[in-house]
Amino acid sequence: MYICKKKEIKMMGKNLIKFIESVIFSSKWLLIPFYLVLILSLGVYTYFDIFEFIDYIEKLGTINKDGAMLTVIELIDLTMIANLTKMIITGSYNSFVSKDHGRPNEHISSGTLKVKMGTSLVGITSIGLLQRSVTINTSSWEVLFKLAFVHGIFLISSLVLMIVVFLHEKTELEERKFEHSIEKEHEHEKVH
Repeated sequence: MYICKKKEIKMMGKNLIKFIESVIFSSKWLLIPFYLVLILSLGVYTYFDIFEFIDYIEKLGTINKDGAMLTVIELIDLTMIANLTKMIITGSYNSFVSKDHGRPNEHISSGTLKVKMGTSLVGITSIGLLQRSVTINTSSWEVLFKLAFVHGIFLISSLVLMIVVFLHEKTELEERKFEHSIEKEHEHEKVH
């Protein structure tokens, strides 16, 4: 009788662990509303991009070359932020929700996603710095130094992320090679 109760308790423990694991791994579906909100936000952002372009066209006869350049820089900034948002949506979905979505060009590792996000942020801060430096007469040096500092932080962070991802991928490759050599040894032992 004591042995039966011990087996029942052990079985209940296993069932509890399976239930907890099921809850933990099913929680990934709670991320979907965040992605949907980002998609809707991207739609709103698209409105501002189109509005900026229409405003640009309306001013075509009255703006000078510097004004045109600033508008193009603003459009590039809008595009880079939209690209970053899209990367976060698809990359995060692929990394955290489902890798079996059937979209061959949308597979990205979480490490690569972080590096791409970092480099996108460097690009966005570069555009911000460029916008302010073009209008240097109306920008204070204090603002430019602050923007350059933020840009430098993002640049250093991106470089560190690239190094970490490189080392991680190198370690994974070495582990796969080691596992492959062990498999070959086992195959060789079976033959002999």
